[in-house]
Amino acid sequence: MSYDVQLAYGSDEDFRKLDGSQKIQVLKSFAKIEKYGMLAGEKLKGKLSDCNKLKHKHLGLRVVFKECEKGIEVIEIVVVGKRTDAEVYATAEKRLGR
Repeated sequence: MSYDVQLAYGSDEDFRKLDGSQKIQVLKSFAKIEKYGMLAGEKLKGKLSDCNKLKHKHLGLRVVFKECEKGIEVIEIVVVGKRTDAEVYATAEKRLGR
């Protein structure tokens, strides 16, 4: 099964701000999400328990994603950014209204 990956409000800007090498790695994450859906990455806890994350440790980046409410085959990228001081998770909570 293949999933449709969509950038949520704000995450498109996150992606545009990345440099070229970061974009290449994040696009690989998007491809993994397209292939595996919510089986990709690790489950998050707390307020983001319905989300998963994929890590790029050497770049310090995280991709936080969740199933879109529009349909089960749509995965929504909530935030792409640095993990610094858990900023990426705070941004995800804010964008999801939690």
